Amino acid sequence: MSSSLAQTVVPIVAYCASSITMTLVNKLVLSSFQFHMVFFMLAVQAFGSVALMVLANRLGLNVKYRPMNMPDAKTWFPVACSQAFMLYTGGKALEYLNVPLFTVFKNLTIIAVAYGEKWVFDAAVTSLMLASFGLMVLSSIVGAWNDITFNGWGYFWMSFNCFASAIFVIHMRKVIKQVNFKDFDTVYFNNLLTLPLYVVLSAVQENWSGFFAYYSDNTHSAELHSFIRGMLISGVAAFAISYCSPWCLRTTSSTTYSMIGALNKLPIAIFAMMWFPDPVSAGGVLAVLLGFGAGLVYTHAKNVQKRDVPQGAQVLPPPIAMDRLDQRSQSDNSK
Repeated sequence: MSSSLAQTVVPIVAYCASSITMTLVNKLVLSSFQFHMVFFMLAVQAFGSVALMVLANRLGLNVKYRPMNMPDAKTWFPVACSQAFMLYTGGKALEYLNVPLFTVFKNLTIIAVAYGEKWVFDAAVTSLMLASFGLMVLSSIVGAWNDITFNGWGYFWMSFNCFASAIFVIHMRKVIKQVNFKDFDTVYFNNLLTLPLYVVLSAVQENWSGFFAYYSDNTHSAELHSFIRGMLISGVAAFAISYCSPWCLRTTSSTTYSMIGALNKLPIAIFAMMWFPDPVSAGGVLAVLLGFGAGLVYTHAKNVQKRDVPQGAQVLPPPIAMDRLDQRSQSDNSK
């Protein structure tokens, strides 16, 4: 493999691997143990991202970010809170829904963001985008119709997550121009500002007394060790996504980056079907394929629109990732 090809392939593989790992580990941590500690998991991910970013910066790994300061913190804190709401509702949805179905319904967030952008920024919605939206809705209907392990709470939290994701993306797009964040600035501020919030909410809302009582029993020591490993991997994966996303974007292009995000949903669903014991139906597989196709059509529509609109005009966002959405601001800032 030539040096130039390796410089392109390696970051793409790294981004895909970190995204797949993040989604699968989140599902494992939130559904495979006795206690489902969403806020604690988010706190571990926020701490891991900040700690590893600081370490990478000191090691000279091209991780640069703006130091925390009060004016930017005050401006950005509402955005960080909206991200916290988005990540929490996404974690709760992932706790109850299987990963393939989660990937299908996450596409509906794109529709919410698109029409939110149309209302707030007067962004255009093209006929090709409408076709992709139709595929997204169809895939969601097929997925829900063939959901063998139907769970009402999963759909409840998924609905809230779509709403929260749209609010976060639109709010961030409005505020990011005020603070002029670049690359890792958004990741650093989001995680550092929300870390105390996650810690407090975990202490108040999550059953720590039951957690310690359960895992103090030596018969559960193996499960505790698996839980700790899962949390640690989750924290590392959160940083890996934050690092690999701009790395991939710098070595390819925004078009390639968006297409990778759309293509990556299929291996995530396949790995989840292989790893987790959730029943798989032919209708469920069809829903995943329809959702995968919808993502490709939408990505193509977005790239066509980006070529056609004047420089600096507002275009609709790329497909929303299923993992932590820290990388979105980096993609937006690269344009």
